[in-house]
Amino acid sequence: MHLGYLNCADELDELDANNRRSFLKKSGAALLIAGASPAMAFTAPKSAKGNGGGFDSKGRMGMSTGEDWIDTFFNGGAKEIIHYYADDFVFEDITFFQTIETKEELYRAFLPFDNNGPDSPLGVHQFDIIRYDGGPAGDRTALLRQGVPEGYSESEWKMWSAAASTGADHDYDEWAVMNWVWKASHNMDFLGLPAKGKTTHTRGITFHCYKNRKIVREFTYWNFRDVAIQLGAFPEPNKFWLKK
Repeated sequence: MHLGYLNCADELDELDANNRRSFLKKSGAALLIAGASPAMAFTAPKSAKGNGGGFDSKGRMGMSTGEDWIDTFFNGGAKEIIHYYADDFVFEDITFFQTIETKEELYRAFLPFDNNGPDSPLGVHQFDIIRYDGGPAGDRTALLRQGVPEGYSESEWKMWSAAASTGADHDYDEWAVMNWVWKASHNMDFLGLPAKGKTTHTRGITFHCYKNRKIVREFTYWNFRDVAIQLGAFPEPNKFWLKK
């Protein structure tokens, strides 16, 4: 979702600088003494939701979890949504080959959507959960395929399997699959396609693995082709299997 706006780097750099200064005042910053690069000291905010359900509640997670996740993403912004993720996590947007493993990178990736008003360079974005499936998982980790499948070289298989394999050692005690719809009213080009003044819709799906009500693994996939069709870049699919 986020990398679709790579051609607006100047606006995002300015947005990042302003928000990061504000965030640093609230959360504080730390320097890695052993290295030269700075790191963010993320401190989880006190929840305003109390026992209203979602991530800060108790018992089996459900639809309120998905609604809480989406609501915090847009109303709480990058500085709050990152606290729904465990210290050790993997976020993956499969459509963009985007894999993130640090909260500082996740903060930067989510930041563009903080400025979500009608005059925002990125336009107005709305995500709504359609369906939630999930439940307790005991205490599990992922099972990875052993060996290279026939027809692949070792390097080729590594290239296509590395992202999916990342975080396989993160254990989880609950899981969820959420189907959602993304409505975007664009104020600029999207994925290099003319989109200003247009509104697009597409469906997506997010798979979460939770540990102690924190996200330890996320796979998100959304239908780029639907967006490209609505922006006039791709033709409508030929549904040849339907009776005419």
